[in-house]
Amino acid sequence: MNANPQLMTAVEQLGYRVTSGDVATQTGIHLEQARSGLLALANRTGGHLQVTDSGEVIYVFAPNFRQILLRKSVKLQIKAWLDRLLTVGFYLVKISFGILLITSISAVYLTILAITLAALFSNDSGADCGEGNCVLAIFDWGGSSSRNYSDPNSSIDRDTSSLAPIRAKTQRKPLNFLEAVFSVLFGDGNPNADLEQRRWRYIANLIHRQQGVAIGEQILPYLDNVGAGFDRRAFLPENAGNEDYMLPVLTKFNGIPEVSPTGQLVYHFPDLQTTLKDEPGLNNRVPQSLRERKWKFTKATREQTGWTIGLFALNLVGIIILGLMLRGISSSFISLAMTILAVYGIGLVVIPSFRYLWVKHLDRQVRKRNNLRHQQVNLLQQGEQIQEKLDYAKQFAKQHKITDRDIIYTTEDDVLTQEFRRLDSRIDN
Repeated sequence: MNANPQLMTAVEQLGYRVTSGDVATQTGIHLEQARSGLLALANRTGGHLQVTDSGEVIYVFAPNFRQILLRKSVKLQIKAWLDRLLTVGFYLVKISFGILLITSISAVYLTILAITLAALFSNDSGADCGEGNCVLAIFDWGGSSSRNYSDPNSSIDRDTSSLAPIRAKTQRKPLNFLEAVFSVLFGDGNPNADLEQRRWRYIANLIHRQQGVAIGEQILPYLDNVGAGFDRRAFLPENAGNEDYMLPVLTKFNGIPEVSPTGQLVYHFPDLQTTLKDEPGLNNRVPQSLRERKWKFTKATREQTGWTIGLFALNLVGIIILGLMLRGISSSFISLAMTILAVYGIGLVVIPSFRYLWVKHLDRQVRKRNNLRHQQVNLLQQGEQIQEKLDYAKQFAKQHKITDRDIIYTTEDDVLTQEFRRLDSRIDN
């Protein structure tokens, strides 16, 4: 069984001494998954268990439990090495698009410059430059034409040397520029990849802050799948008693439905009422509703985006000009090269254009879902039924903070030592 990265991060954030309820609250993972994961992690890293008089299990880990886990698990060591390798490989792929762009622009415009200079010097010498002879002469490096055009070649070297400051300027910050090219082309991934993790973390923390109880209307602002027969935009008669959307929440956090004398449902979560934490941390702030992050076309700055799009256009214009200059040449190599350049140049313009329209569409959908969820926050403040349910739920609300006095057994010491310690504490009291 592989260790859950979310679970290990939660153990570190909670100070290496946790309960399964605290971990579920911190991460939003299933309560049973938290229990089994903590037990497996303690077993593999030499952690300790502490049991309170109420039967709550506390898991204690060494601060270097990650290193212990890596030393014991060859599979995890290989995975960590592969993760680093994939990170480097993906980065190299990202910057390769910027390198290809620079290479394409340089090759296209240097070829255009060479053809232009060859035509000029051929006209000065009275040579026939029709039917693409000048172009063919450029590629005839081993023949007499290369000797005849020795001066023009030196001129090309002198002319292109003026581009050196531009290249040097680009190379001062190649990382930012190369990453911007990839970002403008393909974006930066889904900004809501962690949406489900955030959803369940918010719900668990909401329940925890309310001392282990909640009503369905409080959970609705964090849910999307509420059932086809439920209209979340208003309190309608057909919604009464229709709280099937709470079933996944009850399953995930071992909740118990309780029915009020008037037939209203409230939900009780005993496992989230016991904690080692004094106060919820900043990491556990709960917004009023679940809000998806806005899709962005690119994370590059406006200047980087402008320069990148400008280079895309410059590359395509150069390819078009070069294609017109080479249209009289019957060469399979040149034809293939121009086809590849044309597909590449058009792709650089078409892909960001279509992606821009798609991002706008996705962003509209995000705003629609965010507004729909947030409407439930406003509806929560309306109606007497809501207040009745909240009042009934208070009788189930409680929170127990575990202290060292509550611990009756730990795997850190033998049973006899612990019994003597308990007797001494009773005598002192």
